[in-house]
Amino acid sequence: MDALAGSPDVPYVMGAVILHERKIHSYAMKFTDFVITETAGHSVDPLGYLKPSGEVSSGLFRPFTVLSNHPAYQGFLAFAFSFLEKRSLKPGQKNFPRRVRDLEILWGVLSVRGGNPVINVTKYEPLTGQDSLCLDDAKKRPALYARLNYGALGHYGRPSTTWRILQPNGAGLSANGAALAEAWQHRGGFDFADLAERWDSGADLFAEAALEDWAQVFRLAADPEAAERKVWQTLIHDLCRREPVIAPLWEEPVPEGILDLGRDENNYLDFFSRLLEHYQAHPELCRRIELCNCFERLSGLVQFVFEWEYVRRLDHIQNIGLSPNSLPSQVTSDIREAARAFRAVQGAREFWALPGTLENTNDYSTMVKTVLAHHSAHQRGKGTSPFITGDAIAVQDRVDGQKFMQFFKAVADAPETLVTATQWRYHRNWHFERAHLWQQYAGIQ
Repeated sequence: MDALAGSPDVPYVMGAVILHERKIHSYAMKFTDFVITETAGHSVDPLGYLKPSGEVSSGLFRPFTVLSNHPAYQGFLAFAFSFLEKRSLKPGQKNFPRRVRDLEILWGVLSVRGGNPVINVTKYEPLTGQDSLCLDDAKKRPALYARLNYGALGHYGRPSTTWRILQPNGAGLSANGAALAEAWQHRGGFDFADLAERWDSGADLFAEAALEDWAQVFRLAADPEAAERKVWQTLIHDLCRREPVIAPLWEEPVPEGILDLGRDENNYLDFFSRLLEHYQAHPELCRRIELCNCFERLSGLVQFVFEWEYVRRLDHIQNIGLSPNSLPSQVTSDIREAARAFRAVQGAREFWALPGTLENTNDYSTMVKTVLAHHSAHQRGKGTSPFITGDAIAVQDRVDGQKFMQFFKAVADAPETLVTATQWRYHRNWHFERAHLWQQYAGIQ
């Protein structure tokens, strides 16, 4: 198994993706309404947004994915590569992912003891209540090893190659990766390799006299020491040198006041305009930021239409009916303008076909047929069923009818708010919050 398999924007996690997750302002793994399953890629993304949104996002923050939550994971992963390589175990070998998980369980339990939830936290929490814990105990719990690529290796492997922490294709550590491993390993006078050696040899973790100190020093939210910060500063500097267009995102960090706008429904309209103002000296970067804005606007409007078509086919909604007022003409006009705006900003290379099919739509019925045809083609291309077939719902429970109706009534009563309302309702994470966290961790914010 290739531990680093996956698309450029989403690491390989048994076909699973997390979409549209909100801000990361703490250190815990954040989950959304979308549940990660073995076939999540087939059950979400009904309009094919994943690839074009990844294309748009990669123009700003290529090292991040929707699963990137904290730089300490990459420090741990670098340590795991280093620790195992010294024991003649390399990434391409069959047992490598399982041995990474052995170490990840140790670090995960320490983080939970230190008060920080991590990836797979629900599997680690029961372990912390035992009187004793050794590696053999963990190995007797199949659930801990059931999905070896759902964890630090699967979530952070490919991003670590982008950062150049790992060599291309994850073949091993780079020089900076080795420096990161060494820096993460030594904290507060403790050497994680010593604890890992004892864990590996079958020692009882909970018999450690300084266990709580280990937990506080190595928990996910622990502050990095100067050596680790320095490595991250080097990694960021090298990234900026390789990709000068995005360098201002790191060298001129987004002020907290602008980030606050992105967290607030009432002020979200100003978020992108203030970003553009902040980076106005960098035209190509501004074009990429505006492309995020345009994508979000158009994708939100189209998502709204799709959910409207879904909800109106629900039995109880058919009984009471909908009162759209002037929404059909409003949304048709808004989608047409949003499609044109996106195409004007996207540049010479077209990577999303949908806007071109919508920019000249003049009536609601034609626009709806276009959206539903796009959905059907996308679903069938994945080998799955469309949610809507003719006048019937083919896949149940895809949209919460009650919540949608509350939103629908609000925009039907004030159609002029449709663009801003849908952009907030369906807004995406463009990784500005993540960059802020990485900058804080590196000591440059």
